[in-house]
Amino acid sequence: MSDCDVIIAGGSHNGLACASLLAVKGLKVLVLERNPWVGGGAVTQEIVAPGFKHDLFSSSHIFIHMNPDFNQHLRGELETHGLKYLWAEDKITGHPFDDGSGVVLYKDVDITCDSIARHSKADAATYRRIVDEFGEIRDGFIRGVFSPPNQPSLQAAAMEKSAEGMRRLREFNLSARAFVEEKFESEAIRAMILGWSLAPHTRPDQEGMGAGFYVMVPSVHHYGQAIPQGGSQQLPLSMVRLIEARGGMVLTGAEVEQFIIADGQCKGIRTSDGNEYLARHGVVTALDPKQTFLRLIDEKHLSGEFLRTVNNFKYSDHGISRIHLALKEQPRFRNETLDGIPFHRFFGSVDKIRHQFAEVELGELPTEPCLIYVNWTVRDPSRAPQGKHTLSLDTVVPSKLRSGQRWDDVKEAFGETMLNEVRKHVVNLDAGNIIGSVVHTPEDLFRFNRSFVNGCPTGGERTLAQWGAFRPFAGYSQYKSPVRKLYMTGPHCHPGNGISAMGTIAANVILRDIGAA
Repeated sequence: MSDCDVIIAGGSHNGLACASLLAVKGLKVLVLERNPWVGGGAVTQEIVAPGFKHDLFSSSHIFIHMNPDFNQHLRGELETHGLKYLWAEDKITGHPFDDGSGVVLYKDVDITCDSIARHSKADAATYRRIVDEFGEIRDGFIRGVFSPPNQPSLQAAAMEKSAEGMRRLREFNLSARAFVEEKFESEAIRAMILGWSLAPHTRPDQEGMGAGFYVMVPSVHHYGQAIPQGGSQQLPLSMVRLIEARGGMVLTGAEVEQFIIADGQCKGIRTSDGNEYLARHGVVTALDPKQTFLRLIDEKHLSGEFLRTVNNFKYSDHGISRIHLALKEQPRFRNETLDGIPFHRFFGSVDKIRHQFAEVELGELPTEPCLIYVNWTVRDPSRAPQGKHTLSLDTVVPSKLRSGQRWDDVKEAFGETMLNEVRKHVVNLDAGNIIGSVVHTPEDLFRFNRSFVNGCPTGGERTLAQWGAFRPFAGYSQYKSPVRKLYMTGPHCHPGNGISAMGTIAANVILRDIGAA
């Protein structure tokens, strides 16, 4: 098959976002996906019991609503193809603390600050100031996130000209823990802020992550938080319908066997069933870089230096463990002010967070895991039979266990450990309420998706050496590979993981290259 302009390898939401924007701009696209489903990290399945729809991986949609190309060119058409976002109109997240108290983060900054002020008026003032400062840098932040990354010296050169800029640069170089300990005084509020700042799967003492809170929390107040009605996968499914309506094609069960390279450029893709697909303008890989360059391209087309660079790309050794539950009734909190909130972060104290990461570094099972808690049926009843509920809990764990045990041998017991942490705050998570449960571990995540190396969906470690202009590799951060007409997208590229539809960035690079921007 050669009647297409661009081929995308991988039907993740980013691969589909790239294809969708190209389709809207008039190009004929073909998407090839190995799995029988599309979505990558945005997948919804009935894995526990019939009628109970669980988001297996990514769930909360925040950053996508900052993406200007998504808002301007895609969102309206996707809505005609079935996408409907349900917004958090009031309470966005709850933060239960070990002493039984808690903080609620609201869309409204004033009400949020009132909740924080019950623990510390000074911390409430600091919180408000940082949210206000995000408003001042928001436009520049959006341009930086949804464009090819600038050289690392440009930000420093712009900021080092003033005392305020130097102060901010210093803060950006702090670890997330050092940042919260400098800025906030209440141990409870420190834990709340640190839990948010670690959401991109960074470590609490990892230097250069001090900017995390400047982005993670203020963006919720400015842009809100939403979920697609029916599950996270409704986003990629609506993208498939858009692509097909625009004359493109999405093939599932189509495993990439090799990128076809001739005359120094990528011509197309050969699949494992022997079919060859050729493209006029280029090929995009939404697969992780080691799959792409070490397994699917003959090494004769790549330099030894580039192959060494790819081999040095680091995946996180921290994976995800998650338990999905089908419930007869909605969870009820001991602290009634936390009831009815679909999203909670159980990060009880800074010491507890540090202790878990120390255990993970040693390859040990966390004994008191900090948890992300999602009960989306509170907002979207369509995800369960009438009156019933879904609940999912996840936490950071070592990809491999120091004991030598396989995750499959300990998953059920660790699922109970996660449940016991929630039971400290929720009164009705007993056998009488639980219809069924399924535990997923790092090994399971990799079985679902080959790009979730070590059971981590972040697309590679988020370190200073793999960030911005260094992501995925120094010299190749502009969504172009060393092979002409082979482009890259996905969480291993800037700006990283999360539901952001960042595939639109690679689409714009292609459009500029072919003179169609």
